[in-house]
Amino acid sequence: MATWEEFSAITRHLEGVVQRKTLNRSEQVDEIEALIDKRGHMMQTLPEPGETEKHIVRDVLERDKTINRRLEMIFAGVKEDMRNNKKQKSTKSQYTNPYQDVAGSDGMFLDSRK
Repeated sequence: MATWEEFSAITRHLEGVVQRKTLNRSEQVDEIEALIDKRGHMMQTLPEPGETEKHIVRDVLERDKTINRRLEMIFAGVKEDMRNNKKQKSTKSQYTNPYQDVAGSDGMFLDSRK
């Protein structure tokens, strides 16, 4: 059975991972996913907090707010990278084949007789 102290320790570790500036975002996202999954499994087995654990719960809730804000920033960065990647792909496609969007029937003669 998980304890509130272990849950708080994982939350602090998650906060550190989220706050860390890194060049390799995929590794950071993988680590964040693993910690969130671990926390999710722990939440199912945590007992109701007693009077002694109330301050730990308040600390975890405060840390969750900062974690969520930072995760939203990371998510916005990933979305921006995806938009830029899509834009680069279309720009490259237009550069290699500039006439792909030109109508094909423009200026073509069709004989309707047989």
